[in-house]
Amino acid sequence: MKNPRALLVALIVAGIASLLQWNYISRREKKLLWQSEPLPTLVATKDIPAQFKLDETMVKVVDVPRNWRQPKALSSVDDILGQITANPVFKDEQVVSTKLVQAQEAGLAYFVQKKYRALAIAVDNISAVGGHLKPGNFVDVVGTFDFGQGEKSDMRTVTLFQNVRVLAVGADIGRPTAATTRTGEDLEKGVDADDMFGTQRREEVQAQSDTRTVTLEITPNEAQKLVLAQELGSLSLTLRSLWEADRFVELEHATIHSTLGIPQQVRYTPRPRYRLIQSGGF
Repeated sequence: MKNPRALLVALIVAGIASLLQWNYISRREKKLLWQSEPLPTLVATKDIPAQFKLDETMVKVVDVPRNWRQPKALSSVDDILGQITANPVFKDEQVVSTKLVQAQEAGLAYFVQKKYRALAIAVDNISAVGGHLKPGNFVDVVGTFDFGQGEKSDMRTVTLFQNVRVLAVGADIGRPTAATTRTGEDLEKGVDADDMFGTQRREEVQAQSDTRTVTLEITPNEAQKLVLAQELGSLSLTLRSLWEADRFVELEHATIHSTLGIPQQVRYTPRPRYRLIQSGGF
C-alpha cells in the first residue's frame, strides 16, 4: 500500500461516522418509542354538555400514544368522580382536567337534585327560627293568610310543605369556598379568622343577620305554589328534628276560631315591622 497513513485516517473517519450514525439512530429510536408508548387515557363515551355531573358511565379508559395524548388528560375514572364539566366534552374526546371543576367551584346548582329546583324566600330572624337554620337542615313551610273581607279579618295558618331541605342560608351553601377557606400559608403566619375577614366583613355579616334569604329545594310544581304564597301572605319556617321519624304529619288548619275560640271574624291590626324612635324619647 502506497499510503498507509491515509488509509488509517479514512478508517478512523469511517468509524467515527458509523458511531455518530449509530448514536443518532439509537436516540431517534428511543424518542420514537417514548412518543409511541401507550398511556391509559380517559375519553368520553357520549356528548357531555357543560355544567353536567360526571359519573363512570360517561367515560372509558383507552390506550393513546404519548405523542397523541392531550396535555392535562386524565387517566383514571376516579379522576372525574365528584366533578362537573365547565365546558362541553364531545364523544371520543379526551377528558382533560382544564374542562372540569370541583363541586365547591360549581356553585349551588351542583347540589340541587335532579327534578328539583332551588327557590329563595325572604325571611328574618323570627320567621327563620331565630337564625339557627343551617344548610342541610329540613324544615316545614308555614303560611298565614287573611280570608276576611273589609275590616273583618279571617286569619288562617296552614303548613304548606313538610320536610323541605335547606340548600343555603344567605350566601352560605354549607361548603368551603375560596372566601372562607384558610390556606397553609395563613396557618403558618398565625392568621386568625378576624384578621382574614376584617372588621368590614364582620359588619356585613351583622347587617345581614336580621334580614336574609333561605334557599329551599322543592319540585317545580311546589315552586309555583310557594311563589304565589309569598305574594298572598306571610311565611315562616319551622325546623325539623334530626331524629324525626315521620316525614309528613296530618295537620288541621289553624283559624281564629280554633286558636282563640271566637267563631266570628275579628278586626285585625298588623304588627309593624319597625319601631320609630324620635329625638327626645320614644
